[in-house]
Amino acid sequence: MIIDRSKFLHLSILTLFCVALFSCNTNVTIKPGVNRGILDLKDIEDTISNPVRLDGTWKFYWHYLIENKQQLQIQNPPVEYITVPAPWNKQKYFKSYPAHGYGTYHITMVHSKNTIGSIMYIKMPFTYTSHAIFINGIPVARSGVVADNKHKMVPNQLPSIIQFTVQSPTTDIFIQVANYQQRNGGIIHPVYYGTPKIIESFHNRSIYMQLFVFASLFVIGIYHLGSYFINKSKQNIFMGLFSLIVALRILVINDMLLISFSNIPWAFNFRLSYLTVTISPILFCHFVNSIYPNKIKKYNILITNIYFGFFTFFVCIAPLHILSSSLIFLQLVLVYISICFLVILIKETSKNLKTKRIFYVGLILGFACLINDILFSHQIINTINSSHLGILIFIVTQSMIVFEEYIMQQQRLILLSHEMNIAKKIQRNILPSEPPSLHGVLIDILYLPVNTIGGDFYHFFEIDNKHAGIFIADVTGHGVPASMIASTVNIAFTLQYDHAAYPDTVLSNINNLLIGKTGNQPITALYCYLDMDNMTARLSRAGHSYPLYFNSKSGTIEEIKTQGNVMGISPSADYVSTQFNIHNGDKIILYTDGLIEIRNKYNHQFDVEKVKQSIIDNQDLKASEFTNRLINDVLQWAGSKENITDDITVITIDIG
Repeated sequence: MIIDRSKFLHLSILTLFCVALFSCNTNVTIKPGVNRGILDLKDIEDTISNPVRLDGTWKFYWHYLIENKQQLQIQNPPVEYITVPAPWNKQKYFKSYPAHGYGTYHITMVHSKNTIGSIMYIKMPFTYTSHAIFINGIPVARSGVVADNKHKMVPNQLPSIIQFTVQSPTTDIFIQVANYQQRNGGIIHPVYYGTPKIIESFHNRSIYMQLFVFASLFVIGIYHLGSYFINKSKQNIFMGLFSLIVALRILVINDMLLISFSNIPWAFNFRLSYLTVTISPILFCHFVNSIYPNKIKKYNILITNIYFGFFTFFVCIAPLHILSSSLIFLQLVLVYISICFLVILIKETSKNLKTKRIFYVGLILGFACLINDILFSHQIINTINSSHLGILIFIVTQSMIVFEEYIMQQQRLILLSHEMNIAKKIQRNILPSEPPSLHGVLIDILYLPVNTIGGDFYHFFEIDNKHAGIFIADVTGHGVPASMIASTVNIAFTLQYDHAAYPDTVLSNINNLLIGKTGNQPITALYCYLDMDNMTARLSRAGHSYPLYFNSKSGTIEEIKTQGNVMGISPSADYVSTQFNIHNGDKIILYTDGLIEIRNKYNHQFDVEKVKQSIIDNQDLKASEFTNRLINDVLQWAGSKENITDDITVITIDIG
């Protein structure tokens, strides 16, 4: 069965989003509804299989701290009603109160007969900004210290799971709440009720999902930071830090996992939650700018750096109640910057991205989750914080796109490798497998390309057993392009057989044939014609390394210096021939510049003088033995074959 990769990627994203949605979704619950402080569970309590949301209208006593019904009767406060979950300062249908203050929520639960004597759980969210809970007058949980003034009140926001035994047909729950720090006060998140199994399962799903998203972002962040230290790519360090900041945000919002698992002060956790909002846009801005340089307008980068940089400093020093009220100013600019990034990413990726749809899915979901968080923070909608989830989906989509590109790149590499093998075979076929057989002459060839295929080239004209032409060339560059030019040089050379005895004519004709056919890549070459009847050698040079001639009679080495321009560039290039006598015991060494440009660990070259010394030291060796000794000297100088950076070709001609 063949699976379409595009469909697989879309399915993966949909699966991830659904898992996250159902793991964190608070709507998979029962809502019997609290009506004027009464929650009637008689008809559903025996059959509930999901958490019961205690949403509705609760009784509320503003500026009263009440623990039980007896105290309620004694103080006899005026009964108000309030919507839960919702801030007490942003009530749609009932009276709103100042954000800063205190009060008591009251609900009476009516149970079924079968529930009496059973152990039940309440999942209490964190409140804004401290609370104490009493069930039938018994204190069962608290977060921070509730007080009637800000000096005695101690803020803390810890969710909790409360266990109690249903002892009578009704249960009275009083929740005292105080807030003097946040811009909103009261019970803003849903309260849940159910059996221990139901509540624990519901709670654990939420925790596991948060930890899953945290771990995913943390691993992604560490991976990108590790990649930065390997390839020094700026986009890696920005994405790595961005992922870690968003991962940190998961620990300081929702279930406040950082406070739950450590003893850090609430105020520190609160400032951290804001710092994740101020720092992450800066990092993401530079991440986008590193991918698409000069696409983000400079003033947008400046706005991001200065505005969010200022707020980063402000978050560290501002009083908490002022800091809470400033969130709207952060969010407005955040939406503006996010829209700018959204436009840039869509515009740039639409030009060359094949997997556009999956990219847009991740981008739109990420942006939608950001908008959701902003609306949720202002209680315009009643959902959950989900920006971290959206960012994870965005990052995962990018990773999937990178993976898709990686697969395509691997396929291209396989195809390229196949083509390289073909090119290698072609080059092997055009390079002579054996040197010409001349009476009284031994010729040995060393060909050492840097890549699988190289830019060095050699060939021969074997006229008879007394006459031969030897051609060596070096194309600028390596690999397939250089090999293709070398193939062109081969064709041009083979056409010169009739002029084999005239080196200057051979090079001139080859140059004329190459003009306009090499992409302006210069080619150096040298052609040597051996005449064993007259014991002479004639050669012509086209910008190539000077050949070395060892005279066995005098024991000296001479560089045969002839003039001549490189081939393939100018049609007016001029070439001249030089002729000299040869004797038994002489050596002629033709080579490409890769031999004398090798550097050792001290950055010193293996220059011509070292080649000359090797000839002197090994003058008695036959051609093949000398070539092997020379290349061993070269490899010892370089340290290893991997340190050789240019193709090397050496042709050793042993006379007599």
